[in-house]
Amino acid sequence: MLYKIAHILRDKLPWIWDLIGIINSFLFGLRYGSKMKNVQNILSHFTKTTEEDGNVLSYKVEALDKCNLSLLVKMFAEQPASAFNFFKPHGFDELSLKTLAKDKSFLAYIVVAEGTAQQKVCVGYFFQRSFFWGKSFRGYMTDYRWQRRGINKMMNLCATEISSLLGLRVFGTIAPENIASMKSAQTANDIQIIETLPNGDYYVEYKPKTNCEFL
Repeated sequence: MLYKIAHILRDKLPWIWDLIGIINSFLFGLRYGSKMKNVQNILSHFTKTTEEDGNVLSYKVEALDKCNLSLLVKMFAEQPASAFNFFKPHGFDELSLKTLAKDKSFLAYIVVAEGTAQQKVCVGYFFQRSFFWGKSFRGYMTDYRWQRRGINKMMNLCATEISSLLGLRVFGTIAPENIASMKSAQTANDIQIIETLPNGDYYVEYKPKTNCEFL
């Protein structure tokens, strides 16, 4: 029900949605601000180094901020139109992302890759639109040029650890035909399908998966 109401407000009454967002950001900061200080400890664990075609690449997760926001804007601009068939949670322009980055309840992170022959680039993005009463909604995207390298799993595991730290229940939607997204989510989480929405998407809850480690 909350998911449906949120989408109605966002699409039909954006001014009310914006006002609720300001209030929610303030209250979320009050309730979770002290715990959020420990999120960086989680991010520091999500790094890995690989060798690909003779180039040593390092991957790490960073919180979205004004210093790295341009990397995410560039990634979104370079994705094919099909990448947004199942991913339309917010605007993808710089102004929209700057506004979201200031929202204490919008937990946004990027995966960056850097190597000896690779300039620092954003290769993945995930977020949790969270509410002060303890629920959040997850979304994520991997750059189409960097898929099948374990980045989706890395993001799901990191998001789940952050949620567990804060004590948030996490929900999301997965289109039945988006098999890749479902399989990726299941590698890192136990997925409970709560209902099928009018548009055919599955409304799911992401739960921590036992004995699942980031490699």
